[in-house]
Amino acid sequence: QRDAMLGALLPRLLPLSASKHGSNVAEVVLSLASGPLLDAAAESIFGAGEPASAALRQLVEHQFGNYVLQTLLRRLADGPRRAAALAKVREATTATNFGRSILSRLGEAEAA
Repeated sequence: QRDAMLGALLPRLLPLSASKHGSNVAEVVLSLASGPLLDAAAESIFGAGEPASAALRQLVEHQFGNYVLQTLLRRLADGPRRAAALAKVREATTATNFGRSILSRLGEAEAA
């Protein structure tokens, strides 16, 4: 049942991330997601193409969505995939969004 619930909620991460309580739900969903579900969530945000880029921008620029992004980044295992995800966050970082804060909280402040 848990996997079914997580599978139903993961595709809705972006809409959930747009509100205070929804972002809390999205963070819990990401923290409980199994490997394949987590991979799908990461691909939808850090993958190639404009839809993924738009999703990343939305999370980096949102006051609640940035916490969801931090949770996803924390769940990614150290290695090339996490490094590539952090590089995409660095690229999306501007002076007016939450990118620097995200990188700082993940110990990546020197790159911001």
